[in-house]
Amino acid sequence: MRNTRRRGIGLAALLAGALAIVSAGPAAAAEKTLTYRGGFPLIGDQAVTVVVGADIPATAAAGSTVSVPFSLDVDAGQAAGDGLRLVGATQLSGTIKSQVNVAVGGQSVAIPVALPIPATPVPAEGSLEFTARGQVDFTVPAGTPAGEAVSSVDPAASTHVVTDSSLGEFDVTLTLDPPDQDAVLGTTTVS
Repeated sequence: MRNTRRRGIGLAALLAGALAIVSAGPAAAAEKTLTYRGGFPLIGDQAVTVVVGADIPATAAAGSTVSVPFSLDVDAGQAAGDGLRLVGATQLSGTIKSQVNVAVGGQSVAIPVALPIPATPVPAEGSLEFTARGQVDFTVPAGTPAGEAVSSVDPAASTHVVTDSSLGEFDVTLTLDPPDQDAVLGTTTVS
């Protein structure tokens, strides 16, 4: 499962929130592959593949708090790697931001997600890949209606990239492409 994950630039944020629907009960492992499109400096619009990994809580109680670990494996593609190598980048780091939308009882809550991109070497050749890992600490609001909460990755994400090259720092805004992908990470029974 981890061997098939791709790492990369920008989508990590997506999944983090899905995990955040919190729970103290058992969890179900979720793995979702999504594709995005975003504009990069020098190379323009590119496809980015993100594999979101999370343990979606089976149950959660209103008022409870939990920390949910998650991971985003990003593959920003060959062109992203070539672009960074062209400007002499040997390392990158940064932050991925997005949100997970949790819907229950006709209400929806957006859970912000911000994951660090650790210092990652730019490969000498091939696709630019990396992993962002972290956790989301979230309290299920008191008064949340009981029922099935559905967690979905938001269709938008952004990545702030820091390089050790003349390119310096840049941002990539990402959008699900195609937009009709199944972005549901899982469901949680809220009591």
